[in-house]
Amino acid sequence: MKPRYILTCAFVNVLFASLAIGQTTVKPPKMPAFNNVTDDTPYDDKPLPQQSVALKTELMNLTEGTVSERIVKLKAKVLKDLVYVKGGTFMMGDFGPLWIPGGGGYYTTGFDNKPPHKVTLTGFSIMRYKATYAELDVFSDATGQPRAGMDWKNGRYRHPLIPAGMYWQRAKDYCTWLGEQMKLPVDLPTEAQWEYAARSGGQFFIWATDNGNLDRGRNIASYKQADAFEPITWVSPDDPETVAHAGTYPVGIYPPNPIGLYDMNANGVEWLQDWYDPEYYSHSPERDPRGPATGSERVLRGQRNGGSYERATNVRRKSRDPMLLGQQIDYRGEQSYGPGINIEETVRCAVNLERPVNTTH
Repeated sequence: MKPRYILTCAFVNVLFASLAIGQTTVKPPKMPAFNNVTDDTPYDDKPLPQQSVALKTELMNLTEGTVSERIVKLKAKVLKDLVYVKGGTFMMGDFGPLWIPGGGGYYTTGFDNKPPHKVTLTGFSIMRYKATYAELDVFSDATGQPRAGMDWKNGRYRHPLIPAGMYWQRAKDYCTWLGEQMKLPVDLPTEAQWEYAARSGGQFFIWATDNGNLDRGRNIASYKQADAFEPITWVSPDDPETVAHAGTYPVGIYPPNPIGLYDMNANGVEWLQDWYDPEYYSHSPERDPRGPATGSERVLRGQRNGGSYERATNVRRKSRDPMLLGQQIDYRGEQSYGPGINIEETVRCAVNLERPVNTTH
């Protein structure tokens, strides 16, 4: 029997509020479950799932042609991949006491996502996949900037099919540039928009998988699969057996959440619009919150590959220096500094338009 994921924490009294009307036929499980896939689990030895040929071809096509031709192809892909999220009201934050049978505790530790609070959002659209290096390279080449991921080891860990790593301002600039190209209000998602979308319209999904459970090896990568998927991005000219692997794997391999969003709980964390404030939930406005006016760190959501089940939940908050100026130690013990040398902070843009976007826009 699969173990049930419930953390025993202090009980709280919270007010219930109505959820947005469900957008799918998949309902969140009352007792979300996860499996413990290890390197010795037989299930983990089954054939690896693969990125679809159509998606791989579409991304690789973005690397070919003139800059103008690549912009046209990128715009077509982005428009096709937008997922419209109908607006509504939901309880943002760790909703454990509202959902666990018998009035149980929270799903996560910490205090910055508690108690859940009522939020009402206007409808918006969000990208189906995290932005890849193939897509970010179109933006960089069109604007005359160095390509993302070149800051560290001369781009050794880049690959066109994986999520592009970048600091916050580059993520922001990419989204707003896309908006200029498509004449649409494109920006980074707010923290509330991201959680609402990950939870398929604010429903009580603790994980953004196809069924609300975490089944490593089937709807999210097991540890062995994540290692196997990371493409080789560099081979030593002196020793062919010495190679470098990307820190993430190609997008869109595992099933999406019920509204069609891929990799929300894995394969890199995503920059959001908001400044981070651990106490923001206590005074957040109810309608379309956009985070504090100022701050020193920006919010991220999602999860790197591996890590705990708790950290992969839809309600877990994260934050980083927006310029990624932290110290890094390379394999030779040498120190280097940002901006943007980390490879696992990425982006998924949103369109702030209350109606669905016309794909022929």
